[in-house]
Amino acid sequence: MKILFSISIFIIAVTCSAQSNLNFEKWGINYSGIDEAKNWINTSDATKYNAPATMFKEVDNPASGLAYVKLITSYWEIGASYGLDTLAGSLMQQSEYTQRPKSFTFSYQSNPKIGDEVLVGVQLTKTINDSIIVVGEGFFTTAQIQESWMSKTINIEYYSGNEPDNINIIALSSANAVINNGTKGYSKIGSTLYLDNLRLNVGKEKPQEEYYIHVFPNPAKSFINVQTNSPDNQQIEIYDLSGKLLLSSSFNQQSKIDISSLPSGTYIYKVFSTVTGEITATNKFNAIK
Repeated sequence: MKILFSISIFIIAVTCSAQSNLNFEKWGINYSGIDEAKNWINTSDATKYNAPATMFKEVDNPASGLAYVKLITSYWEIGASYGLDTLAGSLMQQSEYTQRPKSFTFSYQSNPKIGDEVLVGVQLTKTINDSIIVVGEGFFTTAQIQESWMSKTINIEYYSGNEPDNINIIALSSANAVINNGTKGYSKIGSTLYLDNLRLNVGKEKPQEEYYIHVFPNPAKSFINVQTNSPDNQQIEIYDLSGKLLLSSSFNQQSKIDISSLPSGTYIYKVFSTVTGEITATNKFNAIK
Protein backbone atom coordinates (compact mmCIF):
# COMPACT_ATOMS: atom_id res chain seq x y z
CA MET A 1 0.00 0.00 0.00
CA LYS A 2 1.48 3.35 -1.05
CA ILE A 3 0.71 5.28 2.13
CA LEU A 4 3.43 7.90 1.86
CA PHE A 5 2.48 8.91 -1.66
CA SER A 6 -0.74 10.38 -0.32
CA ILE A 7 1.29 12.35 2.22
CA SER A 8 3.63 13.94 -0.29
CA ILE A 9 0.77 15.13 -2.49
CA PHE A 10 -0.43 17.75 -0.02
CA ILE A 11 2.91 18.67 1.62
CA ILE A 12 4.55 21.64 -0.09
CA ALA A 13 8.23 20.83 -0.59
CA VAL A 14 11.33 22.18 -2.28
CA THR A 15 13.50 19.98 -4.48
CA CYS A 16 17.13 20.41 -3.43
CA SER A 17 20.44 19.26 -4.80
CA ALA A 18 21.40 16.56 -2.28
CA GLN A 19 20.09 14.61 0.66
CA SER A 20 22.12 15.72 3.69
CA ASN A 21 22.26 16.61 7.40
CA LEU A 22 20.38 13.63 8.81
CA ASN A 23 21.65 13.93 12.39
CA PHE A 24 20.56 17.50 13.27
CA GLU A 25 23.90 18.30 14.94
CA LYS A 26 24.29 21.82 13.50
CA TRP A 27 20.63 22.62 12.97
CA GLY A 28 19.53 26.08 14.13
CA ILE A 29 15.75 25.78 13.96
CA ASN A 30 14.12 29.12 13.16
CA TYR A 31 10.50 28.15 12.39
CA SER A 32 10.34 29.94 9.06
CA GLY A 33 9.56 27.19 6.60
CA ILE A 34 12.99 26.16 5.32
CA ASP A 35 15.42 25.92 8.23
CA GLU A 36 19.18 26.25 8.39
CA ALA A 37 19.45 22.48 8.15
CA LYS A 38 19.87 21.97 4.42
CA ASN A 39 16.85 20.47 2.66
CA TRP A 40 14.67 19.98 5.77
CA ILE A 41 11.25 21.65 5.79
CA ASN A 42 9.02 22.21 8.81
CA THR A 43 5.80 21.47 6.94
CA SER A 44 3.46 22.41 9.80
CA ASP A 45 5.07 25.79 10.53
CA ALA A 46 2.48 28.56 10.94
CA THR A 47 4.26 30.61 13.60
CA LYS A 48 3.94 33.80 11.54
CA TYR A 49 0.21 33.45 12.19
CA ASN A 50 0.87 33.11 15.96
CA ALA A 51 0.56 29.33 15.84
CA PRO A 52 2.46 27.32 18.48
CA ALA A 53 5.75 25.71 17.48
CA THR A 54 5.48 22.01 16.64
CA MET A 55 9.19 21.28 16.11
CA PHE A 56 12.13 21.75 18.46
CA LYS A 57 15.85 21.10 18.50
CA GLU A 58 16.64 19.25 21.75
CA VAL A 59 20.04 18.59 23.34
CA ASP A 60 19.32 17.15 26.79
CA ASN A 61 19.39 13.42 25.97
CA PRO A 62 20.36 12.59 22.37
CA ALA A 63 20.63 9.01 21.16
CA SER A 64 24.18 9.99 20.22
CA GLY A 65 26.02 13.13 19.31
CA LEU A 66 24.73 16.47 20.54
CA ALA A 67 21.19 17.07 19.26
CA TYR A 68 17.93 15.55 18.10
CA VAL A 69 14.50 16.71 16.89
CA LYS A 70 11.22 16.76 18.80
CA LEU A 71 7.88 16.89 16.95
CA ILE A 72 4.71 17.53 18.94
CA THR A 73 1.05 17.90 17.99
CA SER A 74 -0.20 21.25 19.30
CA TYR A 75 -3.49 23.07 19.76
CA TRP A 76 -3.89 26.30 17.78
CA GLU A 77 -6.86 28.19 19.13
CA ILE A 78 -7.16 30.84 16.43
CA GLY A 79 -6.52 28.20 13.80
CA ALA A 80 -10.18 27.23 14.06
CA SER A 81 -10.95 30.25 11.87
CA TYR A 82 -8.78 28.62 9.18
CA GLY A 83 -10.43 25.24 9.74
CA LEU A 84 -7.23 23.99 11.40
CA ASP A 85 -7.05 24.05 15.21
CA THR A 86 -4.69 21.07 15.53
CA LEU A 87 -1.15 21.14 14.11
CA ALA A 88 0.75 17.86 13.85
CA GLY A 89 4.52 18.11 14.20
CA SER A 90 5.67 17.45 10.66
CA LEU A 91 9.11 17.31 9.07
CA MET A 92 10.12 16.56 5.50
CA GLN A 93 13.20 16.49 3.30
CA GLN A 94 12.73 16.28 -0.46
CA SER A 95 15.93 16.00 -2.48
CA GLU A 96 17.34 14.80 -5.76
CA TYR A 97 18.50 11.21 -5.21
CA THR A 98 19.32 8.41 -7.66
CA GLN A 99 20.34 5.43 -5.52
CA ARG A 100 18.21 2.48 -4.39
CA PRO A 101 18.87 2.05 -0.65
CA LYS A 102 17.98 -1.28 0.92
CA SER A 103 16.72 0.23 4.15
CA PHE A 104 16.47 3.29 6.35
CA THR A 105 17.64 3.35 9.99
CA PHE A 106 16.84 5.88 12.72
CA SER A 107 16.63 6.21 16.49
CA TYR A 108 13.32 7.28 18.00
CA GLN A 109 11.31 7.84 21.14
CA SER A 110 7.53 8.17 20.95
CA ASN A 111 4.60 9.22 23.08
CA PRO A 112 1.45 9.05 20.93
CA LYS A 113 -1.77 9.83 22.76
CA ILE A 114 -4.49 7.18 22.91
CA GLY A 115 -6.03 6.77 19.47
CA ASP A 116 -3.07 8.32 17.67
CA GLU A 117 0.21 7.07 16.18
CA VAL A 118 3.50 8.50 14.95
CA LEU A 119 5.08 7.90 11.54
CA VAL A 120 8.55 7.87 9.98
CA GLY A 121 8.97 7.01 6.34
CA VAL A 122 11.02 7.12 3.14
CA GLN A 123 9.69 7.34 -0.38
CA LEU A 124 11.64 7.23 -3.66
CA THR A 125 9.98 8.62 -6.78
CA LYS A 126 10.64 9.22 -10.47
CA THR A 127 9.07 11.84 -12.72
CA ILE A 128 7.94 10.40 -16.05
CA ASN A 129 6.03 12.61 -18.51
CA ASP A 130 5.17 15.09 -15.73
CA SER A 131 3.75 12.30 -13.56
CA ILE A 132 5.31 11.31 -10.23
CA ILE A 133 5.73 7.53 -10.00
CA VAL A 134 6.50 5.81 -6.69
CA VAL A 135 9.57 3.61 -7.26
CA GLY A 136 9.85 2.32 -3.69
CA GLU A 137 9.04 3.20 -0.10
CA GLY A 138 9.19 2.08 3.48
CA PHE A 139 7.36 3.37 6.53
CA PHE A 140 7.06 2.79 10.25
CA THR A 141 4.11 3.67 12.45
CA THR A 142 3.47 2.95 16.10
CA ALA A 143 0.81 3.71 18.67
CA GLN A 144 3.11 2.52 21.46
CA ILE A 145 4.91 4.70 24.00
CA GLN A 146 8.70 4.33 23.75
CA GLU A 147 10.42 6.18 26.61
CA SER A 148 14.08 5.31 25.85
CA TRP A 149 15.93 5.56 22.55
CA MET A 150 15.19 2.65 20.21
CA SER A 151 16.98 2.00 16.93
CA LYS A 152 14.65 1.00 14.10
CA THR A 153 15.39 -0.18 10.55
CA ILE A 154 12.74 0.13 7.82
CA ASN A 155 13.13 -2.14 4.80
CA ILE A 156 12.35 -0.36 1.53
CA GLU A 157 9.97 -2.16 -0.84
CA TYR A 158 10.47 -1.49 -4.54
CA TYR A 159 7.60 -1.55 -7.04
CA SER A 160 9.64 -1.24 -10.25
CA GLY A 161 13.18 -1.45 -11.61
CA ASN A 162 13.28 2.28 -12.38
CA GLU A 163 16.08 4.39 -10.96
CA PRO A 164 14.57 7.09 -8.72
CA ASP A 165 15.32 10.77 -9.20
CA ASN A 166 13.94 12.02 -5.88
CA ILE A 167 13.69 11.00 -2.23
CA ASN A 168 11.24 12.10 0.47
CA ILE A 169 12.05 11.54 4.14
CA ILE A 170 8.99 12.25 6.29
CA ALA A 171 8.22 12.28 10.02
CA LEU A 172 4.88 13.03 11.72
CA SER A 173 3.95 13.25 15.40
CA SER A 174 0.36 12.42 14.40
CA ALA A 175 -0.20 10.26 11.33
CA ASN A 176 -3.86 9.26 11.63
CA ALA A 177 -5.17 11.92 9.27
CA VAL A 178 -3.01 10.60 6.42
CA ILE A 179 -3.33 6.86 7.06
CA ASN A 180 -6.34 5.13 5.50
CA ASN A 181 -7.93 8.53 4.82
CA GLY A 182 -8.38 9.23 8.51
CA THR A 183 -10.45 6.13 9.24
CA LYS A 184 -8.14 5.38 12.20
CA GLY A 185 -8.96 8.73 13.79
CA TYR A 186 -7.36 12.15 13.81
CA SER A 187 -4.49 14.01 15.43
CA LYS A 188 -4.41 14.09 19.23
CA ILE A 189 -3.00 17.07 21.11
CA GLY A 190 0.31 16.20 22.78
CA SER A 191 1.35 13.25 20.59
CA THR A 192 5.14 13.42 20.43
CA LEU A 193 7.94 11.94 18.30
CA TYR A 194 11.70 12.29 18.89
CA LEU A 195 14.21 11.48 16.09
CA ASP A 196 17.99 11.06 15.88
CA ASN A 197 20.66 9.19 13.85
CA LEU A 198 18.86 8.95 10.50
CA ARG A 199 20.77 6.84 7.97
CA LEU A 200 20.12 5.38 4.51
CA ASN A 201 21.63 1.92 4.03
CA VAL A 202 22.85 1.49 0.47
CA GLY A 203 24.30 -1.70 -1.02
CA LYS A 204 24.02 -5.38 -0.20
CA GLU A 205 25.31 -5.14 3.36
CA LYS A 206 22.97 -6.16 6.12
CA PRO A 207 21.59 -3.42 8.41
CA GLN A 208 23.92 -2.78 11.29
CA GLU A 209 23.15 -4.32 14.65
CA GLU A 210 21.06 -2.07 16.88
CA TYR A 211 23.47 -0.88 19.55
CA TYR A 212 22.53 0.75 22.83
CA ILE A 213 24.28 2.54 25.69
CA HIS A 214 22.71 2.90 29.15
CA VAL A 215 24.15 5.07 31.92
CA PHE A 216 22.38 4.77 35.29
CA PRO A 217 21.23 5.51 37.95
CA ASN A 218 20.33 9.19 37.77
CA PRO A 219 20.56 10.73 40.29
CA ALA A 220 23.53 8.72 41.56
CA LYS A 221 25.26 8.55 44.94
CA SER A 222 28.55 6.63 44.90
CA PHE A 223 28.69 5.13 41.40
CA ILE A 224 27.15 5.02 37.95
CA ASN A 225 26.82 1.95 35.72
CA VAL A 226 27.59 2.01 32.00
CA GLN A 227 26.29 -0.78 29.77
CA THR A 228 26.46 -1.27 25.99
CA ASN A 229 26.31 -4.10 23.49
CA SER A 230 28.78 -2.38 21.17
CA PRO A 231 31.85 -4.55 20.44
CA ASP A 232 34.11 -1.47 20.42
CA ASN A 233 36.14 -0.48 23.45
CA GLN A 234 34.54 2.60 24.99
CA GLN A 235 35.69 5.58 27.01
CA ILE A 236 33.51 7.55 29.42
CA GLU A 237 34.48 11.06 30.49
CA ILE A 238 32.79 13.10 33.20
CA TYR A 239 32.91 16.91 33.20
CA ASP A 240 31.62 19.66 35.47
CA LEU A 241 29.35 22.33 33.97
CA SER A 242 32.33 24.56 33.21
CA GLY A 243 33.73 21.86 30.91
CA LYS A 244 36.53 20.69 33.21
CA LEU A 245 37.36 16.98 32.85
CA LEU A 246 36.99 15.28 36.25
CA LEU A 247 36.97 11.53 35.59
CA SER A 248 37.88 9.27 32.69
CA SER A 249 37.58 5.49 32.38
CA SER A 250 37.86 2.88 29.63
CA PHE A 251 35.53 -0.10 29.49
CA ASN A 252 34.22 -2.85 27.28
CA GLN A 253 30.44 -3.39 27.29
CA GLN A 254 29.97 -2.64 30.99
CA SER A 255 31.61 -0.80 33.85
CA LYS A 256 30.92 0.58 37.32
CA ILE A 257 32.33 4.10 37.70
CA ASP A 258 33.19 5.37 41.20
CA ILE A 259 31.91 8.95 41.62
CA SER A 260 32.18 9.09 45.41
CA SER A 261 34.77 11.87 45.11
CA LEU A 262 32.31 14.17 43.33
CA PRO A 263 30.32 16.63 45.46
CA SER A 264 26.59 16.99 45.00
CA GLY A 265 25.77 18.73 41.75
CA THR A 266 25.10 18.34 38.03
CA TYR A 267 27.68 16.78 35.72
CA ILE A 268 28.03 15.94 32.04
CA TYR A 269 29.17 12.56 30.73
CA LYS A 270 30.39 11.68 27.25
CA VAL A 271 30.81 8.11 25.99
CA PHE A 272 32.77 7.49 22.79
CA SER A 273 34.29 4.61 20.86
CA THR A 274 38.07 4.41 21.25
CA VAL A 275 38.13 2.68 17.84
CA THR A 276 36.26 5.23 15.72
CA GLY A 277 36.31 8.26 18.04
CA GLU A 278 32.55 8.63 17.52
CA ILE A 279 30.60 10.05 20.46
CA THR A 280 27.95 7.42 21.20
CA ALA A 281 26.19 9.04 24.16
CA THR A 282 26.21 12.32 26.05
CA ASN A 283 23.93 13.63 28.78
CA LYS A 284 23.76 15.18 32.22
CA PHE A 285 23.38 13.40 35.55
CA ASN A 286 23.05 14.53 39.17
CA ALA A 287 25.28 13.40 42.03
CA ILE A 288 23.67 13.43 45.47
CA LYS A 289 25.33 12.78 48.82
